[in-house]
Formats: sequence, C-alpha cells, structure tokens
Amino acid sequence: MKQKCFFHRVLLMLLAFGLGGFVSVSHALAADGKSDIVRSIEVNGNRFVETDAITLQIDTKVGDVLDRKKISNDVRRLYATGNFKDIQVEGTPGAEGVRVIYKVTENPLIADFKVTGNSEITYKDMKRKLKLQSGVVFSDSRLRADISTIRKGYIKEGYYRVQVEDQIEELEDGRINLMLKVIEGGKTYIKQIRFVGNDAFNDQILTDEISARESDFMSWITSRDVIDSKKFANDAQMLTQYYQDHGYLDMSVESSQLLLTPDKSSFYLTFSIHEGPIYTVSKVDIQGDTVVPLETLTALLEVKAGEIYSLSNLRKDLEMLTLKVGDEGFAFANVTPLFKRDVAGQTVEITFDVEKGREVYVERIEISGNEKTNDEVIRRELRVDEAERYSATRMKQSKTNLSRSSLLKDHRISMPKGSASDRVNVNVDVTEESTGSFIFGVGFSQLEKALFRAKYNEKNLLGKGYGANVTADVGAKTQNFDVSLSDPYFMGRDINASVNANKSQSQLQQITFYKQNNYGGGVSFGIPITEKVSYGIGYNYTKTNLTDIQPTASLFLRAQAGTQSIGEIDQSISYDTRNSLVGTSSGTFQSLGFKVAGLGGSNKFLESTVTSQFYYPLTDDLTIRAMMGGQIIRGYNNKSEPVYRRYSLGGIGSLRGFDYFGVSLRDPKSKEAVGGDKQVTASLDLFFPLPYVRTAGIRGGIFYDVGTVWGSVNTTVGGQTLSVAEKFSFSRMRTSAGFGIEWMSPVGPVTLSWAKAQRKQVGDLERTFEFGLGRTF
Repeated sequence: MKQKCFFHRVLLMLLAFGLGGFVSVSHALAADGKSDIVRSIEVNGNRFVETDAITLQIDTKVGDVLDRKKISNDVRRLYATGNFKDIQVEGTPGAEGVRVIYKVTENPLIADFKVTGNSEITYKDMKRKLKLQSGVVFSDSRLRADISTIRKGYIKEGYYRVQVEDQIEELEDGRINLMLKVIEGGKTYIKQIRFVGNDAFNDQILTDEISARESDFMSWITSRDVIDSKKFANDAQMLTQYYQDHGYLDMSVESSQLLLTPDKSSFYLTFSIHEGPIYTVSKVDIQGDTVVPLETLTALLEVKAGEIYSLSNLRKDLEMLTLKVGDEGFAFANVTPLFKRDVAGQTVEITFDVEKGREVYVERIEISGNEKTNDEVIRRELRVDEAERYSATRMKQSKTNLSRSSLLKDHRISMPKGSASDRVNVNVDVTEESTGSFIFGVGFSQLEKALFRAKYNEKNLLGKGYGANVTADVGAKTQNFDVSLSDPYFMGRDINASVNANKSQSQLQQITFYKQNNYGGGVSFGIPITEKVSYGIGYNYTKTNLTDIQPTASLFLRAQAGTQSIGEIDQSISYDTRNSLVGTSSGTFQSLGFKVAGLGGSNKFLESTVTSQFYYPLTDDLTIRAMMGGQIIRGYNNKSEPVYRRYSLGGIGSLRGFDYFGVSLRDPKSKEAVGGDKQVTASLDLFFPLPYVRTAGIRGGIFYDVGTVWGSVNTTVGGQTLSVAEKFSFSRMRTSAGFGIEWMSPVGPVTLSWAKAQRKQVGDLERTFEFGLGRTF
C-alpha cells in the first residue's frame, strides 16, 4: 500500500510539473481508490492582499474533483492580477479528500508613490490613468504600463524627448517607496512642411489650408507647430477638399510622412500629392424617384454645367436633395453622386441618383436618460411630432435645438422601425447637464477692490425648465441685489417670460460726483418669429435717488438731484445664428432695440440701440469676433434724459485702455463727465487658447477697439446756464489695442485686460490694466 501511494504521489508531481513549472501539486490517492475530492482550500503567505480577494480568483471549489487544468488556470488568473511574484500549489491527501494549499509570494506594497519633474502635465491629470498608487501592490507589468502611459501623454502634447526613470527604495517591512522621475526634454516642433507633386498651388497656399504650421513667433499662441495626431490625420482630407474645390476631381494625397530628427527636437512633415487634371462640369442630371418635381430640385443645385467642379458645392447639393426628399416623409432617402469622366476632354458629367426609400410617419417619440428634466421640456425642443409625416428639415432643426439647450450635455437620436413598415419611432436619449449651483466667492475689480458675491442659480427648477436666479454683489463702492424667475415656455407656448426685481447702490463720487440708489423690477417676453428671429417686449420700472452731490458738480447734475423714476417699455427684434451662447465660435447676432420711457415714471425719453456681432472660426482654436454698436437717447416733453442713462465710454466691456467715464462730454468748469446722447463703438477680437493652461473656460484674446460719444447738454438753473455740444467727427474717434484673458469661473466671468490708448483727445482718462468679476471682454 505504501508503495502504491508513493507511486501516485510521484505521478501527480510529474503531471503538475508539465503545467510549466510554476505549479507544484503533491498529494496521494485515497486508499480505497476513490476519485480525489477537494476537501479544503487554503491560502498561505499573503500579507497585503486579503485572502477573500485571492479566493475570488480561484475557480477550484471545495467538493470538486481535483483537476490540474483548472488549478493551472487558477494560477494563471492569480498571476494576471499583478499582485504576486511566485505561486506554488500543494495538495496533501486525507481520509476525506485532498487539502489544496496555494502558497503565494506577494509583490511589495507601495508605501509612498511620487511623480517628480512633471511641470507640463499635472499629477492630478495623470492619476486617473495610472495603475500604481500609494497602497497598491507593485508589479513590473504595472510599472511598464504606467511609464508608457506617461510617455504617451507627453507625446500627445508634443514632448517626444520625454524620459521616465523609476527609483525604488526597499523598506525593512517588505514595502517599497516608488518615485517616477519625468525628464520632459522640451517640445518637439515642426521644423519644415514640404509638399511633393504640387504644380497647381505653391507650398505657402497649401500650408494655409492645413492645421499644421512650421514653428514661428506666433506658435506660443496657437501651438499649431506641435504634432497633434487627430489634426495631422485630418490635414490630408483638408488638402483633398481644397484641390477638389478647384476642379481637381482625381487629386489624392498619396502619402504623408513625419520624419523625426535624430535628436528628436523637430519634425519634417512631407505630403506627397497626385494632382490630376482640372475638370469642368459638362452636364448635371437628377435621376430616380425624387417625389419633388425635377425642375424645382434642378433650380436649387449649386453644381452647374459649364463651371469648374467643386466638392463643397457637391456636398451642399447632396444635403439639399436629401432634405427635400426627406421633407416629403422619406426618412431613409439616399442620394448618390455618379461621375462620368472624360479625362481627355477634362470634363465630368454628374448624375444625382435618388433612392427615396419608403414614406414613413412618426409613430411614437420616446425620451430616455432624463432623470430630472420632464419629458415635455425635451419634447418642446423637437420640431417633429407623433402621427405626423416625417420631415428631414424639421428633424435637423430638432437636433440643433437640443444641441443649443443649456439643460443638456449631449443627446442621441435613433429611429427604429415602428409597428408597421411605414412607421418609425423617434428615440431621444439625453445626458443632462448640471443646472443648479450655489456659489459664494470673493473677487476684485479696479472700482471695488474687494467684491463679495453670493449667487444661487437654477436653470431647471422643478424639472420644468424654469430659471431662477438670486445674486448679491457687495463691494466697497457698489451693492447690487437681483432676483429673477423665467419660464421659457410660458402658458404652454413658445414664449420666454421672465420677471425680476432689483436693488442697487453706488458711491462713486470720485467719478460721478454723486451717490445713487435704485430699486425696481420688470417683466419681459421673448417671442420667436422663426427659428432664428425673435421679438422681445417688456416693461421695467425703476426708482432712483441721487444724493450727496458734490458742490463742484455740474449744473446738469445738480438740476437732477433728488428722487426720480423711470417706467419704460422695451422692444427689440434679433437675428441669432450663433453656435453657442457661451464660448461662441461661429455665427452672427443682430439686434435692434427701441425704448420709450414715460409710462408710470417722471422721466420721459426715447432710446434706440443697434448691435451687430460676427463670429468666424479661423481654426478649431482661433476665433475672430467683430462687434459694432450704436445708441441714441433723447428726452421729450421738455424733459431731459437722466444723467446716469447718458453715454460715456471706458473700461472692460466698453472701450478698453480708457478709464471708466474716461471718454465723455465734460462740464467745462468741473471737468465732470456729463455723457453724450449718442455713441458708437466697434471692436475686433482674436480669441485663442492660452498656452500651457489646461483649465476649462480660460481663453486669451488680442483686440482693437474704436469708439466715441457726442451730442449736447443745455440746462438753465437759477439763472445759470450750462451748454456743452460736440459733433460727430471721425477725427475724434478714440482707438485702443491690447491683450485680455477671460475665465468663466464658478462665480462668474473673471476678466483681465491690458490695453493702450492709440488715439485720444484732451481730457480723456486712460487706464492700462483692468480686472473685474462679472464682465466679459
């Protein structure tokens, strides 16, 4: 019997050795010859990893028939955790079965983990992707993975010379201290961009069409001389687009190569181009079941016979045809362009092949993903409705509306088949944006020095899309309190209604020569006329008290001392195509406003305002904004407009480089700003991301401002007369230029501006540096 047990022990050890040498199983069969049953499973040698965590990885269970393949897989699974440097498995027999023991030797536990030398990428940004941390079991595979992760992160930012060194300090208790030392090595820039095979367009023209740039003095702003893998892959498409917009239908980028210099300090970027001939469109046709009359569609085509072929025009036509057929209920219409080239004659016939698919109706609209927002709030952004025939144009507008909604972070629309072949369901899956906040902050401004702000804001009150805002700004010179409520879908209609109440106080005698206290409120309505045009109307009532007027103040101001009130009706019409209301990068905004004061107030005046804004993206990171505006105010019924409603320029949000009330009509004696009754301003801004700054919501800008005020003041009090008049003149236009930084902080926009007055007049007040909270530049 002993001889038989010894034989089986040796046999099983030999079988276990066949697993690869890392598992040792030693046990004997029961004397009665029955199958080996696992009686117990034990884990020995673990200090840092919990036993329960280890047994969870072991598939062998008590009561199983002992299976060397299963034990082998158990061991592989344990090694894959990265927690162990050695694992041995032993089996010893007993009367009731086999006792299986997993003997483990752990990798050391990391007592302290540090990353040093990293100035360009913070440890906070790295931490989310690293496997090793303090309190984690060390392994060589995790170390290699983390070094690779850090290198990839730096290479993505343009640091191709980066090196990562590991330093391990072994401690007496079996733990280790681990430090990863990053040697950044500086960015690797594009030294030269070359094109091969380009005869039609020179290198400079083609370089202007791609995102990559050679390193120059502007690179610190744009960072376009650093290789970005996503943009680099898109550059070949941008070149193809440019060529095909100029008739080169057969153009292709045969290769794009990056050659890294031996010292890894710079790249040579080379595009190899096949141009081919210029094609003229000889014929344009539309075939298939178009539903819409051919003559109607043909008249709308951008691609025309006799003109040079253009890919951009072709894409516009594909979209137009798809929308027109889709508007007739054919949700799955497909339009394919067919080309018939005459290479010798360098002409091309283009046929748009239309497959209308089946006509469908919207059966059901399902909203999902909205945990807080009511379904009706999302549904009202949709321009398609249940039981209606599908419309491609209205579906496109629905997607645009959802993208512009401040309540949603993202959305996805799918159209699965409905209950019949001519029915589709519209499934709208949304990801909600955080809509509520309560903030207390401290800011600083040139006027206030310290400014304390408490603000509560909710854009989705009760899940119905109601807006609520309570703001209190308290500074050394001014205090402002404002409460407002809004309903973007008032009375179930597409009307934005809002009501507000406010109270403010200012003590700016050193600038305005008086103290001012205001309180009031109002109601307003925004009524959309089309998707892009809206009409606004509102009524505001404000009571104002002007006190502590300095003895040297202007006669015009002294005549308005005491309490007065304004009851005004405000009307406006606007046209808005901006892609976003925050961080706008494209589109336009035009507005014309007219106010009539005199209904319920002591002041009587008329005021007109015109505003025009244009946004144009030069690249993904660079945006140009051009703004122009003008205002005119006039009293009527022998009433003068209030001094605090007249126009003076200067400061952030006005004419940078000049002080607050720095450009104005002035009292000849007191030199006090009494304001003009007309003003005009314009500005040109170039916005760009700040280099080496990764905080969201921060951008820089360079700007050029132009503006002036003019008009007249005529007042007689107690036999004294003040008469000031200034006519409009281009020679009296003030100009300034400078640089600014804007940060959309949690407590509101924080702005800094450095500007220098370029053209000024005698008496103007200048200010080079400004900073503030709650304004935008």
